[in-house]
Amino acid sequence: MVRKNKAESNVFGNVHVVELAGELGAYTGKLFADLGAEVIRIESMEGDPTRLEKPFFKEIPGIENSLRYQYLNTNKKGIVFDIASPEGKEVFLNLIKTANLLIEGFPPGYLESLGLGYKILSVINPKLVHTAITPYGQFGPYKDYPSSDLTCLAMGGMLYLAGTEDEKPVLVPDKQSFFQADLYAAYGSMVALINAEMTLEGQYIDVSLQESVATAQENAIQAYDLEGRIRRGLGLVEAGLGTYKCQDGYVYIVAAMGSNVHIWYPLVDWMIEENIPGAEILRGEEWGTPEHRKKQESLAIFKTIFEQFSIKYTKQNLYQESQKRKVVIYPVNTAKDVLENPQLIYRNYFKERYSESVNGTITYPGCPYELEKIPWELRNGAPAFGQDTAEVLKQLGYTADDIKSFVKRGVSYAK
Repeated sequence: MVRKNKAESNVFGNVHVVELAGELGAYTGKLFADLGAEVIRIESMEGDPTRLEKPFFKEIPGIENSLRYQYLNTNKKGIVFDIASPEGKEVFLNLIKTANLLIEGFPPGYLESLGLGYKILSVINPKLVHTAITPYGQFGPYKDYPSSDLTCLAMGGMLYLAGTEDEKPVLVPDKQSFFQADLYAAYGSMVALINAEMTLEGQYIDVSLQESVATAQENAIQAYDLEGRIRRGLGLVEAGLGTYKCQDGYVYIVAAMGSNVHIWYPLVDWMIEENIPGAEILRGEEWGTPEHRKKQESLAIFKTIFEQFSIKYTKQNLYQESQKRKVVIYPVNTAKDVLENPQLIYRNYFKERYSESVNGTITYPGCPYELEKIPWELRNGAPAFGQDTAEVLKQLGYTADDIKSFVKRGVSYAK
């Protein structure tokens, strides 16, 4: 299954994946495809919903232009088929015969209703790993409830954590519950594939978005279990700790940590050097204690003094100088800042690739890890609608006339 020749760049070059297209599972498939697996993505005749999501390439709407779709589907092949039709079932089962992994995000019981459930698929291919990603898993009282990223973040406890005591919960952007579940799905699938290689037996993997979100709560659940304390964001609860304005946005500072004055006074001395009005009072002994810094009056005094100082400088000015002074000030980066970040540029993190489906070059986030002997490669952009239908069907033994017939009957589309 895994290439043993270290000179090969595609660690999963012998892994064949069938992905039933949808919002759930797309990132799982991408993680395999980007490491060399052959991922064949089956879209319905209506197309993947993410094709219609903003933002669009050059702000031009179109089924090929969604940048979310383009990102999630790099290095994949794309075919279009109605798997609920007799012809579609036949094609799907033919793909399953040689597949190592099936990824899907349909509601519980849907594939079974088509006669394509795991019990049938595992007879056709005993080594198949079938990974199903759903909001609440395949069993339990909530399994059939409709859901979304918002509801899964809420039900998993993350929504409440994203906010401060005096604010309502805040939605974390960009469907984070989907990414969390897809990441765990990839991890579980890799483990199951290794097991299948050793035992010649596949298995069914049940991934729940709610459980994936709950897993990512750090120690929030333990804090309640052991201390009866319900965690939330803190906001500005202590002078010298939190987010403050600067010339071009915000910075996060950590100049307060208990009674540790070694990180407090270097910042105060810096402001005194800059002749910031009122900075001298922050030199008082009382400011070295957390009890004084947590007073509401102290919070207001520090904020007024510090922002007179920080508003003179950009995020990068403050960050660079703070490093020299051993003061903890970090920029709160926007997407633009991240794209232009010198560390990421130096490490060649972002990758540019011409995408045939949009007829233009797209800048993609790269891989967050560096494998010494197995280079990560962005080989192809996302497939156009029906781009690989004819090629894949021919590999399965279908003729050009068969393909024309499928298209004519409205059960397939070939570009």
